[in-house]
Formats: sequence, C-alpha cells, structure tokens
Amino acid sequence: MKAKKLILPIAMLLLLMVATIGVTFAMFTFTKEGTVENTLETSTIMLTYTEGKTGIMLNEAYPMSDETGKMLNGSDNVFDFTITATLGKATTIGYEVTAIKIPINDITPLEDNEVKLYLERAIDPDTTYDEVFLPMNFIPRTSPTQLGSPIGSMILDSGTFTNEGTTIHNYRLRLWVDENAQVPNGESRKYGVKINVYAKQDVIAEPVEQPISKTNLNIKKVFTYNQEAGSSNFCVTGEEETCTSLKKAPSAYESGTIIKYKVNDTEEKYFHVMFDEGDTLVLQQRENLVYDTMWYKGANDNTKGPLTVLPILEEATKGWTNVLDQTYTLGTTVFKDNAFTGCVYSQTNKAFNCATNAYTLGERMAKARLITVQEAHSLGCTMEQRSCPIWMYNYLRDSVSYGGTENRTGGDYGVNYGYWSMNENLGTPGSVWLLSHIGGMGVAAANITSNYGIRPVIMIQK
Repeated sequence: MKAKKLILPIAMLLLLMVATIGVTFAMFTFTKEGTVENTLETSTIMLTYTEGKTGIMLNEAYPMSDETGKMLNGSDNVFDFTITATLGKATTIGYEVTAIKIPINDITPLEDNEVKLYLERAIDPDTTYDEVFLPMNFIPRTSPTQLGSPIGSMILDSGTFTNEGTTIHNYRLRLWVDENAQVPNGESRKYGVKINVYAKQDVIAEPVEQPISKTNLNIKKVFTYNQEAGSSNFCVTGEEETCTSLKKAPSAYESGTIIKYKVNDTEEKYFHVMFDEGDTLVLQQRENLVYDTMWYKGANDNTKGPLTVLPILEEATKGWTNVLDQTYTLGTTVFKDNAFTGCVYSQTNKAFNCATNAYTLGERMAKARLITVQEAHSLGCTMEQRSCPIWMYNYLRDSVSYGGTENRTGGDYGVNYGYWSMNENLGTPGSVWLLSHIGGMGVAAANITSNYGIRPVIMIQK
C-alpha cells in the first residue's frame, strides 16, 4: 500500500523579547491555531490544545539553568498539546513532532544557542510526565526524513501508533532563556518557532537522535556492552540488531560501554569506555586506526621507547578537534596502577610486574596515545587466551576463532594480528608488549615491519 503523508500543523509562534534595564527579563507570546483533525482510511489523528486559550504570556522570565527551566509550571510557563490516534485493524502510523524556526526580520533575533527547548510526554493514563527531549538548543536538520520533516527542522519526538482503538499522547513543552545567553544592555531580541507533526501510514518512525550528554554534544550514541551471544541485549560493536541505544548518559560508565563519538566536524567513530574518571572518560577506538607499523624503527631495541609508533599515531589523530589533549611523560605520568614503562609477567601469579622506568622520553602532548600494560591488566588481560574482554581484541585477525564477532584480515587492513602497548617487555630483550588477536597480551619484536597496528586511546568530557 502506498504510504499516505499526513501533516498536522500546530502553528505555535514563540515571540521572545529580551530587554535589559537593570535586570534581564523576557516575554514569551504563544499564538495557537485550533483543533486539527485528519483522517486516513479507517484511522484518525487529532491534535488539540489543552490550555483553552489562544495565547500565554510569560513576564520577567530570566535566563536560567536547565534544572530550573525543567521545573517551570503553570499555564503561563508551559504549553500542553495532545495527539489522539484512533486506528482501525492492522494499521500503522508513524509520526514526528517537529520544531521549525520562524524567520525574524524586524529585529535582531536571538541565536539558537540562547534558547532551550524541552519536551515531556505524560505516562498514560497518569498525569506524571517523562522527558522525551532533553534541554537543547535548536539544531536544524540538513536532510528531510522519511516521514516528511523538512530540511531546517528539528525533531523533538517520534513514535508509531499500532494499537487498534484510541491512543492518547499528552505533551508538555517548555522553553526558556539559556543561562549562558548574553544580550547587550538595553537591546531587544526575538525568537520564533512553529511546531508541526508529520505522519505517514505504514511507516515505522525512527527514534529521535539527540545528545546523550548535556555537556558533550559530540557523544552521539551510547550502548551498554554485552558480549554474551544470543542474549536479548547482546552488543559488542554497537551495530548488532540487539543493541539498545541509551536515551540518557549513565551517571557512571562501565568499562566496555560503546560510544559513537564525533571526533571532528566530519568524522564519527566507535569507541569503548576503558575508565570513567569522573568528569572525563578514557576511551579506546573499536578498531585499529593504523595498520602494519613498527613500534621502534631501527635496531631491535625496546629501551628507546615507542619513538616510531607515537608520531604516526599523533599525525593520524591531530585533526580530532573534539578530543581532549593529553599531556604525559612516559615513566612519570601514572597510567592506572603506576607510571613504570618496563613490565614482566608472572605465570605463577598471572599478573604483570611493572617496576622499571626504561625510557628517557620527554613530555608529549597529543590527541591520542597507546594503551599501557597496567591499564590492559586492570581490565582483565593476562597472557592467557581470551582473558581480555572481547571488545579489546575484536576487529583483529581471526578474532572470531577466539570468541570475537568481527575479523579484520588482509586487504586494506594488513595482517592485523594485534596492536601495540606503551610498554617494553623486560623478559625478552628487544620485545614489546601488545594485545593479541587471541584475546590476551603477547610480545613481538619492536622493529617488526608488519602484523601490528595502533588502536588510539583518547580522553573526552562526559
């Protein structure tokens, strides 16, 4: 059946006047066009406003924090509307609640980053509301959606009606002046938006993509890691059908958590959480970034440090503008348990002893670095096969043979047996610790010309 497009306009004009005379105040005016009803074959969707009046006025609305804005209440502070769907048998209707800016020509408009939008939906049939769109500045779409939301719009919520009979969704919209808005003294500004609902029959609505983190908008998606194949939430790469995208950032990230991150204006990459350090996260890229590179070019010498591999890594990641700089000195900066650069493995204790500073490298500042033996060991890695979590050795040669889900062999990826660590191996002259495709720590000559690559370790804000 050909999908039929349904556009349900809620023309809501937000007129925001900001003037500063001693103190800052703001005036909002909503004008709303009345009830709209549309019919699709045996189904009906109706939109109504619950305030019972054509406008609301907010006086002396000061710039405020998100926490304060989310608590605004009363008829002068919130805008309620309802979507009611009455469906016949075997009917599916997907819809999107979309904000569209209204051009302001008669006065200087407020910038998008000076106003926050926040949408809640009632938990039917109760009147308790749950947030469906976190406080966020307006970000226009660069492409239309399948349901019809146009370029320049911003989707606040989406859903799909499938139940025969009547379903009601009660929405509550709040808007406020961002606490960081800076309006010159005595100037007035405006900001306008219109809310439309776009819908199509026989189409499933895509989930709304919005920032997981309020402080880091480059965190695009977060998935809880689970390596147990066959389970309902099996998710190792972030791309399995069983992966569930979190709507909110967890208060504390567990190791292995999968993050889709925008490293610069054009590149998005998958990373796994190594450690949650409060305000920041230590992440490792899901795949190797560089393949078939030496750890140290020249004589088979592990005492000089990773002088070859680090510049290659730093060059490959220097354009990652959305990643925090890391300043460290090998042998001085503490990575996890200690700062030491030389390690030996005890087969008896199944543990690493890193108690020697072997390098004399100076301070480095870069967007990415290598994992350390101490960090890998704290995540479970020993020299035993499959001792590491799968995410640490997935996307390596023959990783599926050792419990992984994705192989990277040959072609553009080289042989790809593993990736280098920061640390030399004290047990074998000239050798270096690495993470192997068999799922544990291994060693290789520092100047081997192929087989091993680089998996970047970065830091980002939560």
